[in-house]
Amino acid sequence: MISIDHGLKPVALLGHHSEPGDPDLLLWIRHQIDAVLGLGPLYIVVLLGIVVLAIPASMAVLFLLNQRRGVRS
Repeated sequence: MISIDHGLKPVALLGHHSEPGDPDLLLWIRHQIDAVLGLGPLYIVVLLGIVVLAIPASMAVLFLLNQRRGVRS
């Protein structure tokens, strides 16, 4: 029987680590956002939350407006 672990284990260790993201990269991104915006972490979370919620809400509004006008896709 052929084992996958034997042949790919050295290569797999190079591409993956235990964290969900590269900690150095995430720290650099956080510092860049703080430097550009000059806001605290709470404000950034609130701003990103508004953006995340605004996208589907705007799509729902556009869908309802098109449905009301009788536009068919």
